[in-house]
Amino acid sequence: MNVAAYLAPGLLALALAACAAPTSPVVEALPPPSRDTLYEPDRVQPGRLEYAPDRTTFAPILTERFVYPTQAQANDAYRRLLGDDTIAPSRATSVWLFGCRPGALDAQTARVSRYRGPVVHCATDFLDAGGRRLRRETANFYHYRSVWNMQPVDPPRTLVPWRGGERSPKDAWRWVPGRDRYE
Repeated sequence: MNVAAYLAPGLLALALAACAAPTSPVVEALPPPSRDTLYEPDRVQPGRLEYAPDRTTFAPILTERFVYPTQAQANDAYRRLLGDDTIAPSRATSVWLFGCRPGALDAQTARVSRYRGPVVHCATDFLDAGGRRLRRETANFYHYRSVWNMQPVDPPRTLVPWRGGERSPKDAWRWVPGRDRYE
């Protein structure tokens, strides 16, 4: 009995199936759900993928145990942000969360502010229809009216002016009594 004769067709079919292109779209054509459940990871361990109770995944990097959107909920929030706009071929059709941290990133000061509610900012990969990464940007996600919402952030790329080490001018006459301190 020749075992290789029985295994060869199966191995060939397996090899050809691995080379096939995926046929399913990155984002489902269904409208986003009207409610999103708040999920919190059980543990936060760097490099370990954490699953929500419905078996959807969080971002691969989470900084602390907090309420985060899952990958599917982040895509739903992105579709809500786009609304009824038609998506151009050069535009992102879906998002993929890379790393998340509690708090919202302020677009003007590039500082993170913590809030009492479920507000996080995530390094977000924007993907095209084929699943290729177009760019990585920071986006804020907040849970409002039972759904996750997305707010794109465009933080400044340069140092904030007050971080440049510029000193206040000194008053040579500050030692004289009776002078206003802030002249």
